[in-house]
Amino acid sequence: MRGSLQSNCRRFVRGLDLPPVSSVRELFPVVETLSGYPIQVLPIAEDIAQGLCGLWIRSKSNDYIFVHPDTSRAHQDHIIAHELGHILRNHQGLPILPAAQPVADRLVPDLDPRVVKMMLGRTSYEHDDEEEAELIGTYLQRHAHRPGPRLQGDDPVAETLLRGRR
Repeated sequence: MRGSLQSNCRRFVRGLDLPPVSSVRELFPVVETLSGYPIQVLPIAEDIAQGLCGLWIRSKSNDYIFVHPDTSRAHQDHIIAHELGHILRNHQGLPILPAAQPVADRLVPDLDPRVVKMMLGRTSYEHDDEEEAELIGTYLQRHAHRPGPRLQGDDPVAETLLRGRR
């Protein structure tokens, strides 16, 4: 089953026909277009995180991805890529529950609780959605970091032409 999931996720990411990028964060405009929601990356306080690896909250108008500000840029990008996997596959987390509302209130205090659609926070890969998001995130990272032709000097025309070949 895992091999099949890997193949499906690899095909899914290839099918997105992503532009060449040098960072997973540069994929935000593509993901925003596909999902219909602007993405905002915000820091998450350690006292709120309680061991979460990442957190995605979708409101009626935005996707919020929360990362620990004290982690390295590479680790944050890994978390972001994972969350983008959830967004791209439109995983349906749990509707925001009354018990989770104080957390959401502290994360995004100006967000009306009535507009929060769902909240996904993870501490493990117990669920199929988690494994799928992790694989998609891995393939998104691989896409962002795949080697391309090296440019000689600063030639914007050559850069434009070569980017299409990656």
